[in-house]
Amino acid sequence: MFGFFNGNEKPVESNKTSEALIEVQGISKVYHMGEVDVHALKESTFEIMEGEFVVILGPSGSGKSTLLNVMGGMDSPTSGKILIQGEDITTFSDRRLTRYRRNQVGFVFQFYNLMANLTARENVELATEICDTPLPLDEVMEKVGLADRAGHFPSQLSGGEQQRVAIARAVAKNPLLLLCDEPTGALDFETGVKILSLLKEVNVTYGKTVIIITHNMPVGAIGDRVIRMRSGEITENKLNESPVNPERIEW
Repeated sequence: MFGFFNGNEKPVESNKTSEALIEVQGISKVYHMGEVDVHALKESTFEIMEGEFVVILGPSGSGKSTLLNVMGGMDSPTSGKILIQGEDITTFSDRRLTRYRRNQVGFVFQFYNLMANLTARENVELATEICDTPLPLDEVMEKVGLADRAGHFPSQLSGGEQQRVAIARAVAKNPLLLLCDEPTGALDFETGVKILSLLKEVNVTYGKTVIIITHNMPVGAIGDRVIRMRSGEITENKLNESPVNPERIEW
């Protein structure tokens, strides 16, 4: 763990509500490649509650990255609606969609996408300068266990530390939801487990809705909600009554 709780703090028992934060209604995405139509998403429909820790599982090519991109406003569906707190982001203008990405969504990718010429702290600070209600920068750096590494450049950090910088950068924006695309894909098993533990603690400590997509099926055990995909379709959407600690999973 990374010290999210000191002696005066208690973990939040539950940050989940009965209200749907995300409503995906009949989303389809078709890519036109010459004379061939590729159906990346097919009539996908589901809800995600506020404060849930969600794992979307599926093999390569199942459509999970496309789904994450449309929920994050980085891609537009061919048909259907995506309601975020009741607002359909598929109807947003480009300017409003940019504001949505800046203020409502934190992104964590498989590859860290850090600015090589900026320190860890400066990489996080850069993200806070473009959003409306950022969290205190030094607090976030401490929460992710990087207070003593804040002045180091990415080349001076391990892969796990660089991913923690990427998570801090996403969290410091104080977004509505955190979207994580294969966040452990470039890491060894032990470091990957630590990153999953950190994301779980972000979910608990800050009450953020966290969505992880991965092809590692055992990761589903840590989710409050598990969504399975295959060939662009949702094959299963279930609540996990007994999520396990990330340190108990293996892949």
